Amino acid sequence: MNDYLKLSIVSVSPSSVGASSFILLLQSEEFPNLRFPIVIGNQEAQAISVYLEQIQTSRPLTHDLFIQVIEKSNLDLNRVLITDFKEGIFYAKIEFFQDGVLIELDARPSDSIALALRVQKNIYIKESLLKSICIPDEEEEEMEEDLSFSVDIPVYQPRNISLADLEDLLQKALLEENYEEAARLRDQIEVLNNQK
Repeated sequence: MNDYLKLSIVSVSPSSVGASSFILLLQSEEFPNLRFPIVIGNQEAQAISVYLEQIQTSRPLTHDLFIQVIEKSNLDLNRVLITDFKEGIFYAKIEFFQDGVLIELDARPSDSIALALRVQKNIYIKESLLKSICIPDEEEEEMEEDLSFSVDIPVYQPRNISLADLEDLLQKALLEENYEEAARLRDQIEVLNNQK
């Protein structure tokens, strides 16, 4: 654990990139000046916000249902680890224990965080990774003014790229399971289609 830092959630805010995109801002508990954003989808933002705002839903949301499955399966969710950031994609693992045996599952950070919150487990990030992606103070001020900020993730503007190119990029994002990028590209395609 020496090379991991514990994270806390600062905020979940709408992004101006697209109607279905949100910015999840996380920070180190040990070093509060080390912060970074993750672009997440609408459903994941809802799952996180519902818990943070203590909203009672009439029926279980997907993450609530998954927690019930975990509990019925004799699994103990231990912690969430944000392990890498490559080509605009964050990677995470969820650690479980089952009968004393450690099990790791690959997962999107947004889903992992939504689950960890529900069972009050900690979220960690590699210290070296956090220091490489954290937002400098001046950029954080800009981000607070313009919520479209994201780390090393290109924002595609309709005027700079054709509809066909956007659709190709959308297919590529889906194949790579980069759903945050796919959601952003889908929104850009909708903007272009509405301009016709």
